[in-house]
Amino acid sequence: MSKTEDKPTEVLESVEVDSNELPDAMAEVPEKPKKAHSTGWISVSFSLIACIAVGTVSWLGWNEVQRLNTALQSVEQSVLELEPRLAQIKDLQIKTQNVDAAVERLTADIGRADSRNQSVIDRVEMVAEQLAKAQVDTRSSYVLAEAEYLLKLADQRLLIERNPETAVNLMRTAQALLGQLQDGRLLSVRERLAQDLQTLSAVQPIDILGIQAELLALDSVLDDLELPLRRLLPEANSEAQMDVEKWLGELSQFIRIREVDAPITPLVSASDAGRAREVLRLSLEQIKVALIREDQTLFDAGLEQAKRLTAHFFNTSEGAGLKVVTVLSGLEGTQITREIPDAAQGLRALKTYRDALTQERVSSSEVKQ
Repeated sequence: MSKTEDKPTEVLESVEVDSNELPDAMAEVPEKPKKAHSTGWISVSFSLIACIAVGTVSWLGWNEVQRLNTALQSVEQSVLELEPRLAQIKDLQIKTQNVDAAVERLTADIGRADSRNQSVIDRVEMVAEQLAKAQVDTRSSYVLAEAEYLLKLADQRLLIERNPETAVNLMRTAQALLGQLQDGRLLSVRERLAQDLQTLSAVQPIDILGIQAELLALDSVLDDLELPLRRLLPEANSEAQMDVEKWLGELSQFIRIREVDAPITPLVSASDAGRAREVLRLSLEQIKVALIREDQTLFDAGLEQAKRLTAHFFNTSEGAGLKVVTVLSGLEGTQITREIPDAAQGLRALKTYRDALTQERVSSSEVKQ
């Protein structure tokens, strides 16, 4: 609007200055409103254009500002989302540093362990080399070692299992191995071993497994035991009975007298029989334990108790009761204990011979060095 006001002023000034041309100016006066009017429209147009441009620029600037604000908000949101991850990354960095330190310590420990292991390996190799120089493993040394192992095994069987038969078989195998060497220095060892074999051969064998098999076979028979019957004699006439009948007279027909050769067996209930059957089963287990321990007193007591229970609570005249009594009677008087003599003379002699042979080889190796 200032521009439109300044232009008419300039026009008036130009009119005042050019006084010589007044007539012409006066003649042109009617045309001035048209020029002012067109100039005003131009000014308004420019103003509108300027306003539109400013509005457009403002709108564009406002949109850009909004876009920038949105971008800033998204960036801030991304930053907020990244903060926990950054914290996790820092924790991972700390943990990584700790793991690196632990790995370094482990690496150092492994290095020290490797050095110690290498030193141990060097010592073992040195000792093995010395042993290889001190003792040469030949066929005879292997045979002697095997024979000594068999004799040790035989001695263990005698001490633990008390089984002379197995020990005799092992000793005979060792005797055969020593016979393969054909070394005169082993004569004393073989002589002691032969004495051990003769001593064990004199021990009376006991069929422990056979007795155990008979006792185990009775387990299935116990369930078939039957209750006993009352033992009464048939009716019999005697002089005493005749006297009583005469004395009683007419009352004799209402009185009956019987003679019993033994006390009347009390009736046994089913519950008593069941308990007696379990006690009898325990007695058989006691006999088995005594057989394994070679306890003669416990073995005989178990047999006596089992027979007494069977005869008192069950029928022993036939069936399962008769079988149980027959087996128990057959085991009476069986000797389950035996004296196991010392049969380790051959083992001790062989150890002495091997020690002397080793010392001889060590001495010979030292002389060669």
